[in-house]
Parts: sequence; structure tokens; C-alpha cells
Amino acid sequence: MIDRLIIGLAILLMVGNNYAFDIPQALEIPIEKEFKLTQTQFNLLYSIFAVPNIGLSIGGGIMIDRMGGRWGVFTFSLMLGLSQLFIAFGGCYQKYYMMLVGRAIFGIASDLLHIAVFKVIARRMPHCLGTAMGLILTVPELAAALNSFLSPYLFEKTHSLEWPLLFGLSLCILSFLSGLLMIYLDTKYDTCSAEEPDEEVSLSKFKLSKPFVRMSLITTLMLAAYVPFLDNANKFYHERFGFSIMHAGRIVTVGYIVAALSSPIIGKISDTFSHKRQVLIVASTLMFFLSHLQLYYMPHSTHPNYMSVFALITLGLSYACYSSILMPALQSTVPDNMLATALGILGIIENICMATVPMLSGFVYTFLKGEKDRMRDVDIIYLVLAGIGVCLSIGALPNQGKHIKHQKDAIKQLHQQPEENNNLI
Repeated sequence: MIDRLIIGLAILLMVGNNYAFDIPQALEIPIEKEFKLTQTQFNLLYSIFAVPNIGLSIGGGIMIDRMGGRWGVFTFSLMLGLSQLFIAFGGCYQKYYMMLVGRAIFGIASDLLHIAVFKVIARRMPHCLGTAMGLILTVPELAAALNSFLSPYLFEKTHSLEWPLLFGLSLCILSFLSGLLMIYLDTKYDTCSAEEPDEEVSLSKFKLSKPFVRMSLITTLMLAAYVPFLDNANKFYHERFGFSIMHAGRIVTVGYIVAALSSPIIGKISDTFSHKRQVLIVASTLMFFLSHLQLYYMPHSTHPNYMSVFALITLGLSYACYSSILMPALQSTVPDNMLATALGILGIIENICMATVPMLSGFVYTFLKGEKDRMRDVDIIYLVLAGIGVCLSIGALPNQGKHIKHQKDAIKQLHQQPEENNNLI
């Protein structure tokens, strides 16, 4: 019962993060008009979200391993709320560079908050990690879906960016309070060994293994095929499939809803068939590739093309697979006491992609100015990323007969005996 309550609080903890993250996407047209931004300048609001984490996520991961997941939840949920306050002021007073600074701080807090929550949950619920992390990563996506409806509605009613941004701030405050309660319950009803700071954790003690590197690349590529696409999904569906801006915002929520509804089922499959995880990884990457294949080959339309909703359904299932299969698979490749450090290293790779892919898509979109269906060409970027991920996952299939426990024991031994590095991988 307590574990379920902690999962519920972890979901509420991530609600403010997911809602506030996608406010620019929901208000892309108004923001571009009020601030007089190009597509590339708008996409910078998302690239700047990732840039600081290229250098800081590894340090934050080591700190969380040393200080504990609870410390990380408190620190970075507080930091998240303060950064959204900065963003709200920038939006209210039309200070573009203030918004950029706020988004950069928000990005640091968001990434490290995810790592801290993962650390707490992996320690407390190792045997149902697929289900727990699937719920925690996908259900808050409903907040992003709510944002697609509510932010444009608040802007239409007030003709101001102030109220949409302040509502996002209020949800960040609610998330901080949920985090405090989560920490209290996890401390009071701790069924594991007491969480103690591990002062011996350092980057020099972390040894890269082939399974960890492979899973890091796969998860990064799949995330890069998902998040940057959805950042511009309203505009994509408006220009390519003939939906109005408001209607496009509503259609895009289908992906979020499908991800949230399907994650308990996919999480249960992940936990039950963990010995077949490599096959599940291949299926997950294929889902991402299939979703962008649909988006690429569906015809351009000046009238609403409702067949395009099937691509969003596939994309939602893909993200549920990412949360319930790919992330727990990554966790299984590192020792528990260095999980946050490993996720920090993953954060470096992910944030390089999160910083470059939006800028690349913005450049391609601007370069093809005058083309009738330039959004189709932009989707090639995501199709290629997903395709590389499929190739990497299929290339690892010969190792599928190894049980996940044996793999984890080997990785743990690798960290204990660096000199035997080449024999264990």
C-alpha cells in the first residue's frame, strides 16, 4: 500500500515538470509573434533546456549517489519551482533572454529530479521496476496533454502569456509539496537498508561496459525521436495534416494518453518477461521507427487528416516501451550504488541530442522555406534516429540468452575488478 502511495506521489512530483516543460510547444505561435522569433530562435527554448546538462548531469548524478535519492528529490524539485518562476517573469515582461536562462536552470533541475526519483524507486521496488517507472514517466505526460488544451485556452481568454505561465508555476509548487510527502513516507516506511550517503562514489570508479554503452545509445536515440518531435508537433499537424492550431493541440494529446494508459500493461510484460528483455528492446525500437514511418508516408493535406492519429497512437505506445522496458534495461547494466552516476553519464549523451536535434530540425525547416511539404523532410531526421536505434538493438540479439541477473552480476564484478575488464564484457 505504501509503495503504491509513493508511486502516486512520484507521479504528482513529475506533473509540474511535464506540464511546464511543454508550455512553449503549446504556445509556439503566440510566443513567436509576441517575441518576434524565428523557428530556430523558438527551438532554442528547448535546446537551452539541454545544453547545461551536457556538463552538469554527471556531477549531479555523483552527488545523488553520495547524498541519496531523497536529498535529490528535495533539492531539485525546489530548484524546478524557482526556475519556472524565472520563466514566468520573462514571459510576463517579454524578456526572451530571461526565459532562456530560466529554461536552462529548469533543464538542470528536471534531469536531476528524474535521476533522483529513479534512484529512490529502483532502491525500494527493484522487482517491479518496469511497472513503477512506466507509470512515473508516462502518467505525468497527461499533464503535458492538459497543457496542450489549457495553455492555448488561457491565452485565448486573456490574450496574455502571463496566466498560462503562472498556472505552470502553481503546478510546480504542488509537485514540490508532493515530493516532500514522498520523502517523508519513504523515510518512515523504509523496508530496505537505511539510505546512507556513499562518500566513496566517484567517476573514476565507474567502468563503462558494453551493455551500458549500448543501452545508453539506444535510449538516447529513441528519446531524440520522441521529445523534439513533440516539441513541434502542433505545428507539424497544422502544416502537414491540415488541422487548425487549436485542433492540432488536441490531436497531439492522443500520444500522451495512449502512453499513460498502456504503460501498466507494458510494465507488467517487462517485469514478467525480463529474461526476454533483449527481444522487448528490439520491439520497442521498432515501434518508434514505425511511428515515424507512418508520419513520413502519410500524404500532405489541407484538410484535417484523421488517419494521422494512428501515428500518434504508435508513438504513445513507443514512449510506454521506453519508460517500462528501455529504462529498466539500462538500470540492469550498472551496480545499484552507482545508478545515479550512470544516469548522469546517460544525461550527457541525451542532452547533446536534445540540444542539437531541435536546432537541426529548425535549420532544415528554415532552409526549405517555400517548399510545400517541408515538415515531411524534417521528419526524416527522426526516422533516421529511430532506424539507427533499431540496428543497434538487433545487433545485440545474439546475447539474448543471458539472464539479466547474470549480466548484472558481471557488471558488478567488473566495477570491483577493473583489471579483468576485457574478460567480463
